Amino acid sequence: MWWPETPQITDLPETVAIPAGSYNYRPSGDFRIGTRSVDPPSEQRSAGTGFEIMKYPVSEAQYALCVAAEACNPTATTGQADAAQIDISYVDATGFARWYSKMTRQTWRLPTDDEWVRAAGDRYVDSGLGISANETDPSKRWLANYRQMLTVRGDTDTEIHQRGHFGDNEFGVSDMAGNVWEWTESCFVNGQLSADGSEITEQTSYCGVRAVQGKHRAFIIDFVRDAKVGGCAAGIPPDYLGFRLVREG
Repeated sequence: MWWPETPQITDLPETVAIPAGSYNYRPSGDFRIGTRSVDPPSEQRSAGTGFEIMKYPVSEAQYALCVAAEACNPTATTGQADAAQIDISYVDATGFARWYSKMTRQTWRLPTDDEWVRAAGDRYVDSGLGISANETDPSKRWLANYRQMLTVRGDTDTEIHQRGHFGDNEFGVSDMAGNVWEWTESCFVNGQLSADGSEITEQTSYCGVRAVQGKHRAFIIDFVRDAKVGGCAAGIPPDYLGFRLVREG
C-alpha cells in the first residue's frame, strides 16, 4: 500500500518473526451438537508462511501519541510510559492500527485469533474442557469450566507492570498470557458439529463480539474497554484489555 504522507514515526517497535509450521488450534466461539454445548474439535493445522508481530503490547507512550494527534480516543492511564496500554476497546485498537499505519507508512493490523495462538506458542491455553461430546448433563461442562478458570487464572495479579514483566516465550514474544488480554480480529462464531463432534458442519459469525486472548480465550463486545464491569459475552472476564499488532510485509 502506498502512503502519500511523510512518515512522522520512525522509531518502530521491536517485532518477532513467527515461523511457518504446524500447530494445534481449537476454533473460537460457541459450538453445539443440536442444542448441547460441546468443545469444537482440536485441529492440527499447517501454516505455509510466517508473519511478524510486535514483541510487546502497545504501550501507554505509543497510544498517547495517537491521542495527542486526535486520531485515538483518550482512555485510562497508569502514568507508566512503558506499561501496556489498557482499557482499550476493539474500536480503539483498530483506530490506532489505522493511524499507526499512516504514520509509519507500513501496514499494521490486529492478529487473528489463529495468529495469536501461533505467536503465543507454549503460552497458549487450550480452551477445550475435555467433556465427551455425548455427555448430556450440562452441569458437568459448567463445573469443568469453573475448575479450568480457577486453574489458569491462579492468584490474580492486578498490578500493571512495565512491559516484559511476564517474560518471553520460545519465539521471543513477551507478555503473552500475562494479565493483559489482547484483542484479535476474529469474530465470535456460532457453529454446529457432526453427531460425533469430530467436524464442524456449519457456522455463522457475529462481528459485534470479538475474541480476545490471554490466560484464556474470552469474547468481548467490540466497544467495551473494561470487561470486568460488563460486556464479556461468555465466561470469566479478562483482568485488562490491551493489544499488539501484526506488521504485513
